[in-house]
Amino acid sequence: MDDTQVKALEEKLKSQLGQLELEQAVFERMVYKNKNQHRRCSYFQYLLKVRRDLRLLRTANMESMLRPCFHVISGRISKQKIHVLESLKLKKSDTGKPNILERLLGALHLLSQMTEPILKAASGISTLLARSFFIGFSVTFLALLARLRVLIQQILLDAVSVFNSVTSTSLKKQSVKIAQDGVEVGQRSLV
Repeated sequence: MDDTQVKALEEKLKSQLGQLELEQAVFERMVYKNKNQHRRCSYFQYLLKVRRDLRLLRTANMESMLRPCFHVISGRISKQKIHVLESLKLKKSDTGKPNILERLLGALHLLSQMTEPILKAASGISTLLARSFFIGFSVTFLALLARLRVLIQQILLDAVSVFNSVTSTSLKKQSVKIAQDGVEVGQRSLV
């Protein structure tokens, strides 16, 4: 990937994550308003699973995970690149906290599993629409679920390409000169 492609992908992912936050806020409000009337129905249980997964994704904070990955891919900040590449090499740090790639992989796994509850909720709600029950509710939730599914699939596609670029960069044998206050300290091999 060249620098312009990386910059375009970074901007695209930022805007998609922002749009996902807006859609999530609307979805949360709709679930809250309709919880008392529909809570025992199977389609609403799937809507609650979608809400749970969206909350988990929000707590994962994908934007903060992707920022250092873009620094590694583009090579903009050398000190951060060295730090991130060294943390990529380690499976787990001494504190037991997962590194950036493991956290990103977990978020990608969550994104990939979010489509099943969305599709099951949509099929249950489309049954309501076919029977002409709760038409406003059905149309609104189908539109929300469709928008969420498209955003999630696109974010998944773009984030997987970022993950693949970072892993290929971290696997290459790279030699980096570390300079401290203008004095060359030494040369380290990062792999």
